[in-house]
Amino acid sequence: MGWNPDSEVNMVSFETDLDDLRLSSKELQKAADIVSTAHTGVTGQDVPAPDPVTGGLLPGLFAPDTAFGKSLGMRGVSAAYEEHRQAVEKMLARLHGSTQDASRALAKVAELYESVDEDNKQRMNRAAYGEQG
Repeated sequence: MGWNPDSEVNMVSFETDLDDLRLSSKELQKAADIVSTAHTGVTGQDVPAPDPVTGGLLPGLFAPDTAFGKSLGMRGVSAAYEEHRQAVEKMLARLHGSTQDASRALAKVAELYESVDEDNKQRMNRAAYGEQG
């Protein structure tokens, strides 16, 4: 990122455009919201596994209705699907958290840079007028 004379604040010493940091933070938050929606969707796609005792004794009567049917006896497929779904759910939760953290971190960096820039401007003004502080 180079110098942008039209930007609200440019951090010359840091070579960082604060508007870019703020925009990146907002975009990451939007991504976190999308991941949250995906996580919620995956959470709602669980497949109840048949009870090993009652499902084995009377498979048609006690078997849950699933995407794999009630009487097809696809316990292995159902269990593999659920294991995979849980892993995806866990990874989406982690992605959501890390994306939100990155968004907050960029916003904080922008705040800190702006604060340092303001401090530097005040020091330069004091030095220009012969004041030290």
